[in-house]
Amino acid sequence: MQRAAIAALLVGAMSWGQSPQPRPSFEVASVRVNTSNGAVDFVPRRSGDRVTMHNTRLVQVIIYAYHVVNASYQISGNYQLPDGWNWYDIEAIAPGMPAEDNLRLMFQSLLEERFKIKVHRETRESPQYDLVIAKTGSKLKAADSESKIGAEGRFIGTGRAVIAGFNDGLHLMGKGATMDQLAASLSGQLRATVTDRTGLTGTFDYNVLFSRDDTPTDVAGPPPLTTAIQEELGLKLETHKGSVEVLVIDHVEKPSAN
Repeated sequence: MQRAAIAALLVGAMSWGQSPQPRPSFEVASVRVNTSNGAVDFVPRRSGDRVTMHNTRLVQVIIYAYHVVNASYQISGNYQLPDGWNWYDIEAIAPGMPAEDNLRLMFQSLLEERFKIKVHRETRESPQYDLVIAKTGSKLKAADSESKIGAEGRFIGTGRAVIAGFNDGLHLMGKGATMDQLAASLSGQLRATVTDRTGLTGTFDYNVLFSRDDTPTDVAGPPPLTTAIQEELGLKLETHKGSVEVLVIDHVEKPSAN
């Protein structure tokens, strides 16, 4: 019994003295300012052990690396570099086909080594919203495979929910979109967590015109967002206080040379 206790103490002491495992990093990585434009990568593309992000903004790399759900309200601090230093082509080798969580850690290492980024996380109080059905009942229309959703001749693809600006104002648009997708698009516009509490299932088509936040109240035009979705979709946003984790950017600079 005494020997077992001594052995346990020795193991504990050895574990206490061990250094934390180093964060995984790419075997080799190239970071270049994008000069060719082209298609934008929002997440890494993988082919074997080769990982690429082409024509991607620095903030998009941060979003992926630190697994930020909604950058509109979950990133704080200054991450903007001087003009010409915010769009990049990244090519790297990640041996062993790492899992997604480890790949994110590799991008964190890349950001720390090349962009000298420093971050910390905070929990902050924030307004939050529940999306519910208004007393008038839902007015959402089930998705129609033959319909087109868009404005000014530009249409969105099936399975999408977006908010986009046009000459007549802002449009909340969904084409074959779920309620979770609708809540996510509202979350980005309101810069706060929006949770679907409607209980509605299936997919829907909608195109709701609403006014910009900075529109003067005495100017004729479409209604504000909360009014528009209640009138057009029969949905209501109920607000309450909550907390959200925020990634704070303390420091970032132009990348070091390859």
